[in-house]
Amino acid sequence: MSQYIPGPEGDLSIGVAPGGLEDQILRKASDLNYDTEWVDISFSGTPGPQGPAGPAGANGTNGTNGTNGSNGANGANGAAATIAVGTTTTGAAGSSATVVNSGTSSAAVFNFTVPQGVAGSTPSLTGYAQLAVAQNFTAAQRGAAVALTDGATVAVDLSLANNFTLTLGGNRTLGAPTNQTAGQGGVIVITQDATGSRTLAYNAVFKFPGGTAPTLTTTANAVDVLAYYVESGTRITARLVSDVK
Repeated sequence: MSQYIPGPEGDLSIGVAPGGLEDQILRKASDLNYDTEWVDISFSGTPGPQGPAGPAGANGTNGTNGTNGSNGANGANGAAATIAVGTTTTGAAGSSATVVNSGTSSAAVFNFTVPQGVAGSTPSLTGYAQLAVAQNFTAAQRGAAVALTDGATVAVDLSLANNFTLTLGGNRTLGAPTNQTAGQGGVIVITQDATGSRTLAYNAVFKFPGGTAPTLTTTANAVDVLAYYVESGTRITARLVSDVK
């Protein structure tokens, strides 16, 4: 049985330095062999080039809407719309009435078509007064007397009535009547006022018996009646009935 003889003990100062911590590294402390030491890891050097950009991330959610802005100022008023009547046409009897705008929405021109009415029957005029036929009245026919306005020249409109009244407040002239038509007749009742002594002259259109104008009764409140008949547009025959009591 062979027996090994131990060699000499080595130099403990040569080799790996004792100690060391987690994440440290062993490096040479000098150019000498086996001269080492534990040091912390320290990386240094020039940074490398920037790597390419990664893909874009997903869009984020939309933010909430902002508040509405204030209203703007009102605009100027537009031109006023107009409406005018265009044509009016008679349509056939029994058709519908129509209105057509030949203008625009702001300047309308309305054209009307109005249907003709259905012809009616001729009414019977029996028992009614007619202008173009001779008639017999079975009851009294009358018209209200119209009061003439007192003035320096008294105006008479014969289209208003047949019979008139006049109260004199001074000396007057009876003017030529207007609207005189041959065949019209009637009376003018002339009354003195409470003073009396009022006179009445006549326009030349009035013609009297003998060509002499009559004189009124001048007593206060006296009543005279002038009867007249229109012969033409320039001649009225008249006669005064004096002092009617």
